[in-house]
Amino acid sequence: MTPKEVVKKSYEAFAAGDMATLASLCAEDMTVKMGGLMPVSGEYNSFEAWAQGQLSKMGSMFTNFKLEIVNMFEDDGNVFTVLKMTADGLEALSCHYAVIKDEKYSEFFIFDDTQKMASVMNSV
Repeated sequence: MTPKEVVKKSYEAFAAGDMATLASLCAEDMTVKMGGLMPVSGEYNSFEAWAQGQLSKMGSMFTNFKLEIVNMFEDDGNVFTVLKMTADGLEALSCHYAVIKDEKYSEFFIFDDTQKMASVMNSV
């Protein structure tokens, strides 16, 4: 798979709740970083840590949470994805940057509009 195909498949797996497929697309020593002061912000140093620290919590934090790919750009294994992020009371653009090596995520950086996300969390 090309780096873009890996990333596209990962968003499809996330949308379907298919964590086994998502995990299979991640290197054992992957690093995930999400900025901001959200309860799920921070650095995760494996898929399991990311799944437990962030992914497993998104549904309870944001009702009907969804990501829709708006555009995707790739250069030499570096994939930048622009997304529409929605949930009940939330609509924002998000940008994700992935480093793909050997058809797996090596690094993943999440640039979400955490201010809008926090606003929705506070209103729940």
